[in-house]
Amino acid sequence: MISSSQRRQASRGDALASAWVASLLLLASLLAYSSAVSAAPKTDIVVLINGDHVTGEVKSLEYNQLKLSTEHMGTIYIEWDKIASLQSNQYLLLERTDGTRYYGQLVAGADDSTLQVARSVDEPAVAVDMAVVVRAQPIEGGDFIDRLDGYVSAGFDFAKANNRNSIDLAGGLSSRTRIRAWALDGSANLTDDSTGATSERYQLQGSYRQFVRLRDFYQGFGGFDRNTELDLNLRTTVGGGYGRYFVQNNHSEWLGLLGLSYAHENYTGGEVVDSVQGVLSTSFRLFRYDFPETDIGGSLTLLPSLTESGRYRAEGDLRAKYEFVDDLYFELKVYGSYDSKPPLADSQQSDYGVTTSLGYSF
Repeated sequence: MISSSQRRQASRGDALASAWVASLLLLASLLAYSSAVSAAPKTDIVVLINGDHVTGEVKSLEYNQLKLSTEHMGTIYIEWDKIASLQSNQYLLLERTDGTRYYGQLVAGADDSTLQVARSVDEPAVAVDMAVVVRAQPIEGGDFIDRLDGYVSAGFDFAKANNRNSIDLAGGLSSRTRIRAWALDGSANLTDDSTGATSERYQLQGSYRQFVRLRDFYQGFGGFDRNTELDLNLRTTVGGGYGRYFVQNNHSEWLGLLGLSYAHENYTGGEVVDSVQGVLSTSFRLFRYDFPETDIGGSLTLLPSLTESGRYRAEGDLRAKYEFVDDLYFELKVYGSYDSKPPLADSQQSDYGVTTSLGYSF
């Protein structure tokens, strides 16, 4: 005879397994999609400092590496300081270390170590020193779906001692034009153990960034959060602020944001809280392009309440990604949430955890 608790545990186990299978199917679909869209014309010309020529399609320049899709070698990465010149029929957005941006096609020039940016047929090309260029990205070319960047990751952990299952899913999309960028990110963490204790943590966040002078930008954001560990059924947040890149070079990036937000929170037991909060946020990334390619990043957001005396919240994470095959990576992530004054007296003030996952970026 199967007890009701065993049936519940079996049901939760089936749900975790179904989510895991769904994530693998999504990963396979994205791999197929990536292969399908890689057949774009490859007419960009890269000249290396040793005189070799490579023809392909420029995908991006980031953290001192030019990502180039070729006809016969697949996608390759070339260290930026090993390139003498670059020509491209695509319209590229270039960024310098000081935040200055250029937009146009790259035409042949007389001097190595400079990019000749042709903004239009009626204007002369502008020479840009390659040594100060930290980012390049094709903009407003092809269909909308071709201009999307994204990622998906999934992790599954099992501990026999307490029959603990945990699944982590994450994914996101982003896009960039000459003067604006947007991103949409979502994640889910589900755990279950032999005692019947379960916890759920969901996040869905979107942001819109409008670039102004040099390294500064305006940003609007919104999101939905659920965390049963903190007795939070749903939190809806909208807000905006003013941000700046303090550091932006080929190996690192650091930015900050100051703003305001409004939150509507619904807790277990029917407690509803509306509040206005200040927003103090910072994030960073450090990148090493030697094997194994490593991307370390983190963020910290402080949210002092302006309508509830003595209450403040904090959200933070620290993550490390190791790319072991082209666009496939292993990720280790530590996250945490803190609420100094939960609306429910018996609610936990903090929640934290460690996740491991395999991911794919496209």
